[in-house]
Amino acid sequence: MSQTEAPAPSAPAPTEQRLDRYGRWLALIANIGVVLGLFALIIEIRQNAELTRVATENQLNQFMLDTELHLASPEQTAAWVKSYTAPETMTDVDIRMNEAVLVSLMLQWDTAFQMERAGLRTRGEAERLIRNTAPVYFGSRFGKAWFATQAPGWQGVPMYEIAAPIVASLDDNYMRDLYASMRPDAPHGD
Repeated sequence: MSQTEAPAPSAPAPTEQRLDRYGRWLALIANIGVVLGLFALIIEIRQNAELTRVATENQLNQFMLDTELHLASPEQTAAWVKSYTAPETMTDVDIRMNEAVLVSLMLQWDTAFQMERAGLRTRGEAERLIRNTAPVYFGSRFGKAWFATQAPGWQGVPMYEIAAPIVASLDDNYMRDLYASMRPDAPHGD
């Protein structure tokens, strides 16, 4: 048996070495490009979410402005004042006019909770909207009675679960007393 030595492995040609080195550099550059692309995508997604949140907040503010401007019309103002000073004198037309305002507000509340579900608003921000607006819109016997008639359609919805106890705790004369306190001759507790 003869012993033969295995031929020594041949060294790669210089051209192959250069191509292998270029290939590794290109792979590294491509991987860095992918990572940078992912960072850019994350930044763009966050910017789009913020733009969506701002646009939706602006839309909600526009709804509130439209509601307030509607309340400022002479016919609506007369019906609104009746709702907190003498609700028993309201006509069906007065009730319907005021109902449109209250429906608008509840839809704004619901939109705030939809924004919360979409991650565009926190639960605290949605709750704060209700706490800030409920007294002005539901702080009367009429407002509270109307809200109670709407309960069956909203029960089980997060907006209603938060709004119901807030509305129930409102003083029946909040609106009447609020407007009375705005008169220049009204006594003010300092």
